[in-house]
Amino acid sequence: MTAMEHDFGARSAGTLDWLWSLPRRLAGGSSPSARVIPDQAPLLLEEPVAPSFHRTAEPEPVPDDTPRPLSMGAMATPLKPISLRRDSIYSAFNTAMPVTDRHGLAGRNNELEKLVEAIVVQRKHAIIFGTRGSGKTSLARVFGDLADEAGCVALYGSASGEADFDSLFRPFLTELPMSGAGQERARKLATGPLDVNGLATLLVEEVRQRSILILDEYDRVRSDTAKQDVATLLKLLTDIHSPVQVVLVGIAGDVDGLIAAHPSLRRHIAPQRVSPIARPELELLLASCGEKAGLSITPEAVEALAGAAMGSPYHARLFGMQAALVTEAGGREQVTASDVEQGLASALDDWAEMSSASHGLFTRALRDSASGRRMIALAGIVASQMSAISLERLLRVGSDILGEYPGMEADASDALTRLEPALTPTPGGELWMFEDTLAPQFLLLMAKQPAPRTVAPTPAEEMRAMLRGVDGL
Repeated sequence: MTAMEHDFGARSAGTLDWLWSLPRRLAGGSSPSARVIPDQAPLLLEEPVAPSFHRTAEPEPVPDDTPRPLSMGAMATPLKPISLRRDSIYSAFNTAMPVTDRHGLAGRNNELEKLVEAIVVQRKHAIIFGTRGSGKTSLARVFGDLADEAGCVALYGSASGEADFDSLFRPFLTELPMSGAGQERARKLATGPLDVNGLATLLVEEVRQRSILILDEYDRVRSDTAKQDVATLLKLLTDIHSPVQVVLVGIAGDVDGLIAAHPSLRRHIAPQRVSPIARPELELLLASCGEKAGLSITPEAVEALAGAAMGSPYHARLFGMQAALVTEAGGREQVTASDVEQGLASALDDWAEMSSASHGLFTRALRDSASGRRMIALAGIVASQMSAISLERLLRVGSDILGEYPGMEADASDALTRLEPALTPTPGGELWMFEDTLAPQFLLLMAKQPAPRTVAPTPAEEMRAMLRGVDGL
């Protein structure tokens, strides 16, 4: 902090005068000449202290147990420092960053082999799609490493909601392997807006090495014109045997959710759905994270975590991290089923704070449909396993799991009606996805909680109760 920042500099020369004048200012005085100097200046201490530069010994303070007013000083007690184990837990169960090491990518060997075969060997374009938290970005990044090892140049970019064709592909121009003449041509091309034909010609004629352009978060692109231009570029690159392939990555229930491709183009696109991880692979992931954090996990705890995650590596890491933090707080070395229960409750509370609208909707749906709670929970399970749901899918899975019973179709229809505000239609309009694709796991956690015996008041009812007694309310 400097004097300039707080305007102390202009006052520094007269600071003592300003302090001496403070009592006068508080008493209403305004003129320095009006100040009266008393014959005996009042002391601010109960007993006069002899002038000295030496600090005298102070008596030991007497403990005072009487209540004291809250002060900032009392609140500024130091927080408990983050232990090394807690730091290792956050690192081992990291949910914020995608996996970049193939050894940390659990249960995706089959998907990696298919992508390498389709893109590197067959020279197809590809679309990687699935729900949020399924591991799309991790899969794309690890594939890029494998493509580099195969002699390709894999370049990674991320789309934004306002992106057009130019902003999607311009960042790649300076990184593509081109000759000096090609780089000069690319600079001239970049002086104006990129167009599909000009970029396609440049990629075919000037790129000197197999290259793969990976566009992540492509689902965020809202411009239909940009999406159509991308589809046209893929078609041109295929027709003229370009050394460049494009991989689109995004949230979708099917290929049409990301690109409306012409039938002739579909033959040259490899769709790769990122499905839920099988339970054995998910259990191995949890055990590996626990080992990195210096903790063991009991079989019962692993089973509870894997069941709650429903095949999602993101949720497995999130729930495992919360359970491990409970274990660390207790000073123990092993994560137990009890720790998992507390960790799941903590994860649900955090999600409720971040997604209050969805949490409120699920709460009302489960509360108001006591007899249909199982069908509402099943809708979350179906969405997590199949990406999208419909009445037909819910009835088919319900018949297999719950067995047919009178009123099943009514319960399924009622469940979808209650959840509809949290759903968004797929491009075809026949299927529905949760708008928050992380929500199905939390919906299941909420459904497993005991149904409340009394109906909790809504926020509006609570505020009306606060107004009771005002103007006759």
